[in-house]
Amino acid sequence: MKEIRLAVKILKTLIKDRIQYPGRLIVDTIGVIARCGILLILYWYVFKLDNGVINGTTFIFTAWSIFFYFSFSVLRLRDISRLIMQDVQSGNIEVLFSKPISYISYRIWWQIGSGLYSFIIITILTVIALAFIIGFPPTMTINLFIPTFILTFLCGSILSLLIYAIVGFLSFWIEDINPVYWIVDKAVMILGGSYLPIALFPKFMYQIALYSPFGASQFVTHTPYQSWQTNWYQLIGIQLFWIILLSIIVYFMFKKAKKKVSVNGG
Repeated sequence: MKEIRLAVKILKTLIKDRIQYPGRLIVDTIGVIARCGILLILYWYVFKLDNGVINGTTFIFTAWSIFFYFSFSVLRLRDISRLIMQDVQSGNIEVLFSKPISYISYRIWWQIGSGLYSFIIITILTVIALAFIIGFPPTMTINLFIPTFILTFLCGSILSLLIYAIVGFLSFWIEDINPVYWIVDKAVMILGGSYLPIALFPKFMYQIALYSPFGASQFVTHTPYQSWQTNWYQLIGIQLFWIILLSIIVYFMFKKAKKKVSVNGG
């Protein structure tokens, strides 16, 4: 119950703050328009030049896949790693560790709440705009789509938080985690289907995206394609596998980090 009350309080506080000061929403909206919008126009033109079909897929499937990546990125779950690093470098970690709440839960819910308002507003408006401009692919109108999309979205969110939390906890042993963060973030970006949709991946690259935690964290980009109807359970199974494994890694890293703070901090 304590964890639930903490989560609700953090989410309510941060959402109210974002409503009161919509600066983040404006920045995120400009970012989505600048990157996702231009990319969709570019791919529309490329598909048009190639008679509307590339690698067995059409523009409408690719457009929704790209949109799901950029919509998911608005949550800014990756920022948790730098927040952990800031806590360590500033010494604030010792204060937070002494509080009667779980540091990991606190940081996770803070990160979710930080981007939730922008994510909801931008996603709703962009879905309406895309539905009006290009429509929905047939794969997104079947009964299976919504429940499996929600499930893979939740699993992807948990997996993203775990991946970047591991990077963040490295700051207990590495003074500056930014080089590691950049490598991991670029791996997620490439294998998640940001600028090159997964339907256009070469076979070997698709396999890496399929079985690595970096690609698995972005499986929402797979949902518009026709293959999702037959292999959704396999992809969600891969996500669950990585969630269990990375949760164990985070648990032991957190225990060692806490011990390190106790020894060095007295």
